[in-house]
Amino acid sequence: MVVGLVGVLVLLNALTYVQNQKEPDSELRPNRSTYNAGATGSQAFFTLLNETGRKPMRWQDSTEGLATSRSRPNVFVVIGSLRREFTESEANSLLYWVSEGGRLVVIDRDPPQELKTSTVSWKIDVSSDPAVELLSIDPSDQKQMTTNTNAAKPVQPTLFTSGVNAVQPSRFSGWITFERTNGIAVRGDGTGLPPLVRVTGDVPQPSAKAPVVHLAGNEKNLVVDIPYGSGQIVYLADPYIVSNAGINIVDNSQLAIDLVSTSGGTIAFDEYHQGYGTNANRLFQFFEGTPVIAIFVQCALIVGLIFVSQSRRFARPLPEREPDRLSKLEYVTAMAELQQRTKAYDLAMENIFVDFRRRVTRSLGIDNLTSTRKEVAESIAARIAIDTYAVSELMMKCEAIAQGEPANKAEVIELAARLREIEDKLGLSRKPRGKTTR
Repeated sequence: MVVGLVGVLVLLNALTYVQNQKEPDSELRPNRSTYNAGATGSQAFFTLLNETGRKPMRWQDSTEGLATSRSRPNVFVVIGSLRREFTESEANSLLYWVSEGGRLVVIDRDPPQELKTSTVSWKIDVSSDPAVELLSIDPSDQKQMTTNTNAAKPVQPTLFTSGVNAVQPSRFSGWITFERTNGIAVRGDGTGLPPLVRVTGDVPQPSAKAPVVHLAGNEKNLVVDIPYGSGQIVYLADPYIVSNAGINIVDNSQLAIDLVSTSGGTIAFDEYHQGYGTNANRLFQFFEGTPVIAIFVQCALIVGLIFVSQSRRFARPLPEREPDRLSKLEYVTAMAELQQRTKAYDLAMENIFVDFRRRVTRSLGIDNLTSTRKEVAESIAARIAIDTYAVSELMMKCEAIAQGEPANKAEVIELAARLREIEDKLGLSRKPRGKTTR
């Protein structure tokens, strides 16, 4: 029945299953992962770094172990929008790694608030205008994405603009702003330094360094370099520039390479916050979009119901059966005591004589049911040289008492002793088990 039920469930799931079509890329809900080959993905950027001799890698662990990891990178790239938010602990660990000399490249129109920060006396902000056209625009159409948008130019020659003449942002590009504070190092949200840095006492002291604008266009700062301790945070306000759809326009690819290039070491792309973390269930990811997961859940539910039904009674509890504490020997002893107290000598004699006759006839080889008393007596007398009349009279007396003739205890004991004597002479004596006689 269970197998049949599971078969029906599998059949119903297969018949009612409608395969989900792959969600098309859109700027409203982009997928910036390096695994995504669609218009909003960054697989082309990752492949370009590989082909130009760089060392890109996909970081699929939490950033909490970034500073102590054996595969510690030189550059860490976060491309938004993110599908998993940064926790306060993860952001603090990432910023601590930056303060130790790392380079964090944040490419987003509206990056996480925790990452809009600096250790110098400047307030940083990255923002963009809300656009209702994001839903209707095809991100793979370069004309739609860049219409009425002028190319951005390098503000000054820097390492990040080397070989870059112009960069084409999208019409939805964000911009970076910064303003000087009262000499206190603050985060982008106006709060103090990250708690992790504050506790360890390893906060780099505020310096005279200031943010550096590398690229600007349409009165927007697109690329800004912010000092953070011994490291730096580089903001790019438009992920379209490094996306699969936009990286091949003018010098977009050159800018992308310059932002992450170092003298050596690896370049880590944050895939953990794109939903590809190591704590994701690979089994469910493998069967995602198929009816297999629903079948597993339904089968588990059926098994659970079977266990519940087998381990529970759906009626009043029955009283526990009392164990039989009387052995056979106790039964015999109790019956003997009962017969003695009730003076049931006829019943006692009946038990003794019936057993005597059965054992004697078996020993003599005659039929117990058809043989007469006289025949049994003659057979006994012939075997042990005893008077036939005496045996016949003994058997007759026993039969009379067994049938109800009055008798006393002494008489019954005497008759039983004479029967046992005949048994002994016939070799039918009762010997205790486990004992031998010499």
